[in-house]
Amino acid sequence: MSEIRYSKAPDLRTRPVEAAGALMVFTPRQPKVHWLNLAGWYLYELSDDAPAERIAAEYADAVAGQVPREEALEQARDCLADLVRRGILTTTG
Repeated sequence: MSEIRYSKAPDLRTRPVEAAGALMVFTPRQPKVHWLNLAGWYLYELSDDAPAERIAAEYADAVAGQVPREEALEQARDCLADLVRRGILTTTG
């Protein structure tokens, strides 16, 4: 059984809004503008045909000391699923 891998959806338009600490993402297939907070932005950037558990572990490492590891892993998994629902990420595997 292969592990789920996450990738950025094709044809997205993105614009960092650093003053707001956010990434603005336009999804042309489901026409809408989405605002990703820093956590969502970080997970989006890690999703380059990457395995789910590696992305979650990298996120947990990044927030170590601020969020307990198991909670951070769960947050990452939930956010990845949300990004897929919104058409920002795709999955394979």
